[in-house]
Amino acid sequence: MNRIDPSAIILKPVKVTFFEMHSRPGEEFHEKDEAHFRVLQKPTDVETYRYYYSEVGKQHSWVDRLVMDDDSLFELINAPQTDIFVMSIQDQPAGYAEFIVEKKFTEILYFGIMPAFIGKGWGKYALDWAIHKAWSYNPGWIQLNTCELDHPHAVSNYKKRGFTEVRTEVHQRRILLA
Repeated sequence: MNRIDPSAIILKPVKVTFFEMHSRPGEEFHEKDEAHFRVLQKPTDVETYRYYYSEVGKQHSWVDRLVMDDDSLFELINAPQTDIFVMSIQDQPAGYAEFIVEKKFTEILYFGIMPAFIGKGWGKYALDWAIHKAWSYNPGWIQLNTCELDHPHAVSNYKKRGFTEVRTEVHQRRILLA
């Protein structure tokens, strides 16, 4: 995916919900044979990253990383505290998760699956994997946020998995012009 011209976007006020989880899930994660996660080795190139970001986020107006210049994006995705994992299902690209690992907490910064896998239970599976992976860094807590542009079941799925809503804010989000 090529960069998007910043003049092709507008700003829109969007409700953002912030979540935290302060205790590990009680159940173990059970892997499925047809799904695999692998870390993107560093240095990760921006073209590979943008492919996953744009495919997962295209239905949810994810454009922030598509308007960034290559050098800035390269620095972000290759920062020492950043880990990016891609998901495949039956050897097909299916999604990704991006973690920011801090001393006190781990943030699931970006997470999602590609449109072809939505509605088939893979989102819940990938979220369970991401939660267990976030806890594997041994933080004091894990956190994430979502906005009203994301999947309509995002908030309820996060709450069902044990996240607690800590606050909501209205942010100006970039939206691609139609």
